[in-house]
Amino acid sequence: MSTQSLENPVVSIVVLAYNHLDYTKQCIEALFQYTSHIPFELILINNGSSDGTEQYFCSIPNAMKISFPKNIGVDKAINYGFRMASGKYTLNLSNDIVVTANWLDNLIQCAESDRKIGMVVPVCGASSNNQQVDLNYQTLEEMQQLAKDYNVSNPNLWEERIKLVTYTCLFRTQVQKAMGGFDEEFNPGAYDDDAISFRIRRAGYRLILAKDTYVHHFGSVTFNAEYTKNNLAQRNLNLFYSKFGVHPWQAAFIDMNVITLLEYDGQDSRAILGIGKSCGSTLLQIKNTCRSKGAKDVKIFYLSEADSNMMELRSVCEFCIHSQTDGLNRLFGSRHYDYIIVESETDKLKNIPAFFQNVGDLLKVGGQLICTAANNEDYEQIRTSLENTGVLPAGECRSYYYLFRKTGKVE
Repeated sequence: MSTQSLENPVVSIVVLAYNHLDYTKQCIEALFQYTSHIPFELILINNGSSDGTEQYFCSIPNAMKISFPKNIGVDKAINYGFRMASGKYTLNLSNDIVVTANWLDNLIQCAESDRKIGMVVPVCGASSNNQQVDLNYQTLEEMQQLAKDYNVSNPNLWEERIKLVTYTCLFRTQVQKAMGGFDEEFNPGAYDDDAISFRIRRAGYRLILAKDTYVHHFGSVTFNAEYTKNNLAQRNLNLFYSKFGVHPWQAAFIDMNVITLLEYDGQDSRAILGIGKSCGSTLLQIKNTCRSKGAKDVKIFYLSEADSNMMELRSVCEFCIHSQTDGLNRLFGSRHYDYIIVESETDKLKNIPAFFQNVGDLLKVGGQLICTAANNEDYEQIRTSLENTGVLPAGECRSYYYLFRKTGKVE
């Protein structure tokens, strides 16, 4: 087992380890087994381990090594490796990851498809943020066989996201260096991946979850103990909010009630209009779902009732604006929409009948609309107003989310 000495590696792979030598060995062995056909430089960082990790790293020829006498924190340690990276791409690989056949090929193919993709993350079996896929295996050997069949590059399964959890992540090197790596104010970790996601996206780059690529993740075996120390999670949550002005969970929240209530087909182009105060994550997931069905040209538009979410909306929308809802038709009336998602609290709208009359006028024939209604009185006002524009009830969820479809026939 050895790395090649390369002048121009495609990828710089940074592996950070703090104890857990058994996991680290599995990580490195799988890396060489499934990645050696791609020119990469290996940067190994021992973050104060006391279990033989340093000696193990020293036994790997041609790799660059850094060893700290004590744990200096995830963000500071990995940034040392990021600064050494010379490849076109930089990849951070947690030592509790076991990689698989075609994993890096697929991530690179995704990144190469668009220069504005700043980072790409594969799915795994242990994650938050809707990045988890269950392949239902009992052993790592079984996992590798299932992953070999799973890991078939498919652009329809590349999902754009507001944020990504970075258990392993392929960065465009020029982007991560421009960012200065992970923000060390979050050191030793917690909300550091949220922060780098927001910084990269706000710099004009896209974040992609590669749902065509699976790796095994044991699940934060190194960091769990650190996460609970000194109220770190709350401290860094407050730090994130002070830096970005939004709550990371709320900004990235995907309302699966909306996603599952809608119906999708393979039409090539789709226009989605959102109205409310969100950062657009649910609409972005509608776009991802349309693309998974074969749609190539999907655009998001948004009328925001708040100003605080505009930076996020600008990063994912064709057009968005902060305005009162009575300006809806004037601002968005130049086209009709396949999907309209009213994320506003409908019971707080100034004029429910007038608002939904306008919304119904913007919907394409055959188009779908989802809104919420807190009580039956509001629902009846919405239903009656929409029926005047040929938009009829088509489904509901939890007696709160309501789906309507435009028939073109005014009742």
